[in-house]
Amino acid sequence: MKIVISGASGDLGRKITALLLQQVPASELILLTRKPETLAAEATKGADVRHADFNDAPGLERALRGGDVLMLISTLSIGKRVHQHTTAIHAAKAAGVRHVVYTSSCGIQPQTPSISGKEHYATEQALQSSGLHYTILRNSWYADVIPQLLMPAGIAMGAIGFSTGNGMVAPVAKDDCARAAAGVLANYKAHANAIYEITGPQLFTLADMFQHCSTVSRKPIVYQNLSHAEKQSVFDAMGISRGYEEGMMNDTTNAWASDEMLTYEMAIKQGFFSICSRHVEMITGKSALSFAEVVQLHRASWDK
Repeated sequence: MKIVISGASGDLGRKITALLLQQVPASELILLTRKPETLAAEATKGADVRHADFNDAPGLERALRGGDVLMLISTLSIGKRVHQHTTAIHAAKAAGVRHVVYTSSCGIQPQTPSISGKEHYATEQALQSSGLHYTILRNSWYADVIPQLLMPAGIAMGAIGFSTGNGMVAPVAKDDCARAAAGVLANYKAHANAIYEITGPQLFTLADMFQHCSTVSRKPIVYQNLSHAEKQSVFDAMGISRGYEEGMMNDTTNAWASDEMLTYEMAIKQGFFSICSRHVEMITGKSALSFAEVVQLHRASWDK
């Protein structure tokens, strides 16, 4: 069996790879990246590290040859990734790959206002019509984002605001997303044509989550319930570009366009993310971490 992981040098790709190295021989892993030198340690262990670029279809097909199952980690190029993902699916089929596991997003119904959700839905449609076996992992909002990025900002300013209203989400630890992905890849035939909702164990409003953060940190964080127009004004005042620009994801201070973030908040408010499952436990045999546990894991991000 040969498992191919795209985006293997990214954070999620590294987590999945590390877990698989505990379950299968390194020689069964083919790791794709635009920067092979960043995976020298994995190559030393015996993994086959190959250069691959989703914008280079012939090169991608060559890189996929010999693989049985592809872990297709969604790219971050908003506006371009449907084309990139479709290119990867076609290349996988041409290379002889038989099964594709895709990291999608929960709440991706075709009616969603979320730009990201629409792109994930289009990719799911392309994958389901490809003739390949597939497994779709619809990951919820990463719970880690709150204690790592949003909570420190809320503590520093004493307030934070969203336009999600009373919409709910079941935030999931990125480690649990990686565990679910590794679990599927290690026994992919058992998950043929399955669609899983990879979520945390409990639904919350954003106000609920930041009330918990304020209590745990013992720092006042006033939650502001904003309109979409007010949230757009906040993004504009911060100098955040409304549309995606190439290279934006490499900027740690301005990684997402406001159109993407605002439509994501719209989708939460309208109930598209109000999904809670036990699929992490179904796949891995271990319950997903709670939001409170994820907050505690990242205390160093805000507890100084």
